[in-house]
Amino acid sequence: MSPGKENPHQAPAGFSAHSVRLAWMLSPAYLLVIAYASLQPLGGWRVPPEEILRYFVAPWPPFITLQDVAVNVAAYVPLGFMLSIGCGARYGAARGAIAATLAAALLSLAMESAQMFLPSRIASNVDLLANTLGALLGAMAAPLFAPTRILGGTLHAARHRLFVEGMTADAGLVIVVLWLVTQFHPTARLFASGAVRATFDLPAPFAHTPWLALSSEAVVVLFNLLGVGLMVFALMRDAARPVPAIGVLVGAALAVKLFNATTLVHAQAPLAWLTPGVLAGLIAGCALLWAAARLPRPAQLVAAAACIAVATAAVNLAPDNPYQNVPPRLLAREPGHFLSFSGIVRALSELWPLLAIGFLLFALAARRLRL
Repeated sequence: MSPGKENPHQAPAGFSAHSVRLAWMLSPAYLLVIAYASLQPLGGWRVPPEEILRYFVAPWPPFITLQDVAVNVAAYVPLGFMLSIGCGARYGAARGAIAATLAAALLSLAMESAQMFLPSRIASNVDLLANTLGALLGAMAAPLFAPTRILGGTLHAARHRLFVEGMTADAGLVIVVLWLVTQFHPTARLFASGAVRATFDLPAPFAHTPWLALSSEAVVVLFNLLGVGLMVFALMRDAARPVPAIGVLVGAALAVKLFNATTLVHAQAPLAWLTPGVLAGLIAGCALLWAAARLPRPAQLVAAAACIAVATAAVNLAPDNPYQNVPPRLLAREPGHFLSFSGIVRALSELWPLLAIGFLLFALAARRLRL
């Protein structure tokens, strides 16, 4: 359907009904992520001193940096975007954007007020303003992505040209995007999602050797790339060209990893993660994906789940690398916005295999991906 034609299943803001449902499903999940980021560490609650209660009218704090403001703005852009889609379906685009911004601002006010009870966190009116600005930007951007707009129409046409229809496919694409977000994990190897050994303080089952380190890196990258690639194949239409899509996906993941090392972590060796084992896994994974492009869709779903499970097991069995340096910013004594961001990405990286395998099994059982 062209952007200019009306769709009876479209909401008043121009989005389809299943897009609105997906936005309402993702908004509470993202709200929990924001709450976790705003209130960690979760221990040490106390009655705040009297001077903290006046944070709402406090002057500009000297310890706030431009990066802190940027992180707070960026953190609330997705929330404002998703709430604007949901509210816009009921109240219209303009009123929906206003309602989304006000709801996000109230959430930010609640989080900043709760931080007054945590000695390790600092309530800030600057954070409140930055969060509200981020929500406003996301809310204002949401109508531009409606199918009835030029930008939204182009993106929706590409989405429907390349991928199968339905909310299940939309959920799968969201999980693929979350896989890209996990590449912001500052201490993880490339594609090494699902590493929970450090979280549960478990020892490494094998001692470090150069050969074992190289082979474990190759296995992790190979099977994780196969799992994600096969998931993308299963979401694509039969007439679409899957190999270029995988090239774009891998290139985006490598770009995120490089951006994270150079801009956020400020690593002295920004390409230290690009080891011979990683290169071997990338080359082998791309070659096998090219061969698996024409597998039946059910086989792709099963193989993707199996590959992600193998990659998760491999990353937890791999030996610790004594030559891997912890980024200096992660050694800061006082929690900051970057540490909160790092904690969110780490939790997402640990949970991503469960989300992906659960989705793949659901898609296989429901068989809602239309051929």
